Amino acid sequence: MVFRGLTPLERPLIVPIFVTHRGCSHRCAFCDQEAIAGTADFPTEVAGIAARYRRWSRGGRPIELSFYGGSFTALPRAEMDAYLAAAQRLLGQGIVGSLRCSTRPDAIDDERARLLAQSGFTTVELGAQTMSDRLLAAMGRGHTAADTERATEILRGSGLSVVLQFMSGYPGETDEDVAVTCRALERLHPAAIRIYPFTPLPGTRIAEKLREGAVLFEPQKAVECAATVFLAAQEAGIPTIRIGLPKENLAESPYPDNLAQVVIASALERLAARGERLFYLPGAWRTSLALVRKRGRFPDDAVVVMNTEEEQ
Repeated sequence: MVFRGLTPLERPLIVPIFVTHRGCSHRCAFCDQEAIAGTADFPTEVAGIAARYRRWSRGGRPIELSFYGGSFTALPRAEMDAYLAAAQRLLGQGIVGSLRCSTRPDAIDDERARLLAQSGFTTVELGAQTMSDRLLAAMGRGHTAADTERATEILRGSGLSVVLQFMSGYPGETDEDVAVTCRALERLHPAAIRIYPFTPLPGTRIAEKLREGAVLFEPQKAVECAATVFLAAQEAGIPTIRIGLPKENLAESPYPDNLAQVVIASALERLAARGERLFYLPGAWRTSLALVRKRGRFPDDAVVVMNTEEEQ
């Protein structure tokens, strides 16, 4: 099987501008963006943040200014315009090459998609979380899977790339919930996905239910569900650009520091158990391959071809 990764030059240097919780019409049962990303950045801070990140850019790697941590397209229009004005100045000066944002699926319509496309955006990330309506309701998301499908179609129609963000292992998630997401992946075929195994954040509604014993959380199941979604995406030719939350601002995590490598290793192990014997892997995944071999669950007769170009 050919595994799809992204080379460094395909991955832009993302300059994150956080609009923490702003524009969100719902506070989801699992969400605390301040715990994940800190407080919001103001439009007046955008230029300084971009200059700081630009000093870290390698060679010809593209630079992309990205609005994260809230629902950018649902911001009050005056606030959105202030961020857009700051971004437009950076685009005009050549400091950044493109723009990206994350938002809710139900905060996309034709007008907002056109505005993004005309303002220099190339990519929109949708917080899909799952394609199971049952699980979306349990999460308190306030939108449906149909909203994700509709938003994906609208964004593509405006010439924008779509990245879908999914959560795995949410308390109460079933195998069928995961299967529904995997089937939708092939149909939606986004440019890429992110996978965030569920992390209980103190003070959230779901954390309270866990504390009371009303629901159960199994970190290992979250890892296995992540591997299922990852493998489904790979089989559909869709790259995964991140697995797991950034841990800098988290007080604690139920997962190992090498979570991404563990998830990929689980996917490799499953393929080997199914009889796969030819693997074309990105060079950056050597650690995951080593993990599977260390467990003694990778066949000696398997042929592995590493794509070292993806390490350049």
